[in-house]
Amino acid sequence: MASPHIIDIDELLQPISENQPQGSDIREDSSSTSLYYQIKDARNTARAAERASLFDPDEAANVLNAWRPILDLAPTILKEHSKDLEVASWLIEALIRFHDFPGLRDGIKLTRGLVDNFWENLYPEPDEDGIETKVAPLAGLNGDSGEGTLLAPIRNALITTESSVGAYSFWQYQQARDAARITDPDKREEKEATLGFTQRQIETAVAEASNEYYQNLVDDLEGAVADFKAMNDVLRQHCGHEAPPYSLILETLEEVLRAVRFLAKDKLAVAAPEEEAMTETSAGEAPVAVAPGASAGTSGPISSREDALRRLDEVAKYFRATEPHTPLVTGIERLVRWGRMPMAELILELVPDPTARAFYQHLTGAKLNESDDQADLSATYAATASTISQPQATSSNTEEDSGGGW
Repeated sequence: MASPHIIDIDELLQPISENQPQGSDIREDSSSTSLYYQIKDARNTARAAERASLFDPDEAANVLNAWRPILDLAPTILKEHSKDLEVASWLIEALIRFHDFPGLRDGIKLTRGLVDNFWENLYPEPDEDGIETKVAPLAGLNGDSGEGTLLAPIRNALITTESSVGAYSFWQYQQARDAARITDPDKREEKEATLGFTQRQIETAVAEASNEYYQNLVDDLEGAVADFKAMNDVLRQHCGHEAPPYSLILETLEEVLRAVRFLAKDKLAVAAPEEEAMTETSAGEAPVAVAPGASAGTSGPISSREDALRRLDEVAKYFRATEPHTPLVTGIERLVRWGRMPMAELILELVPDPTARAFYQHLTGAKLNESDDQADLSATYAATASTISQPQATSSNTEEDSGGGW
């Protein structure tokens, strides 16, 4: 089972009033004492303290305290004043710093609930930039052209309890693992001395933790991943190609989950023996481990596209069970997800640039969503095409001729 909840999610998702369930926009109060500027200034102060701590170790002790006002103010705002994605995003940032992955799980679940229950009137309201303004806080967590504000806190969240050798984060595990792979003994010792910890120490911390801790941690991570995926599926339905990016957060969470499953595989096997399924392929043969939910095997030629995707899904489940730390799992699962997407959705995800999509639509005549306006599309492409020289156009034609279809 998962860890106890950190916040009362159901309470924070209750309508603020019968007439105005979403509450009011706290940005409308422009005074320096407004709730919006209080929490915004507190968050800016906390971020500044973190940046300062990178250059002054004495400041590190002040960083966590700097996030306390956000942890106190955000729930009050969401419960009593406004259903707001920006406030929810700041609460996620504070929750993971104070409560590691249980806090992140709750923050994501809360934000999913806001999107599910209050989307039409959820703050911040769209402005001249359209829906992008509403989802900008979520985009900031992931990042667009670079890493967003949530990536470092995820890596710095603990994946062990306090032990005789300390407590360790996912980032520290990554550093220790990379150091352990250095083949030159002297260089390896030098690197480990610089780090101040080793992979063996982290393994000791894992060994000293309870089986229940790691079963809870896996459940917390799985819950966070599931809610994060579900929320972004809904956002894609609402926003189309303007949906906020989310792949960096998802991939990092899945990487942490694989690492935890690998480090604590023995404890997880004891904590949840029912998840260890064994089957015998034939009389007299050794038993073969089968991933939970996977079939014992499929024989015969591939009969259809869906059959091919299903077999790839089984391959991913096999690697998740036998090599949980391998990046193959994420890669195969992404291919299966792409394979099951309608073509229009796939292009929207793979080609985020509107001009490139306009060029694709001009070539194929395909409309990527119902809101596409053909006149606007033609104008976009015409404006783009007029800037392309003749040699470049020839090159594009060559690439088109050599390409394959989906």
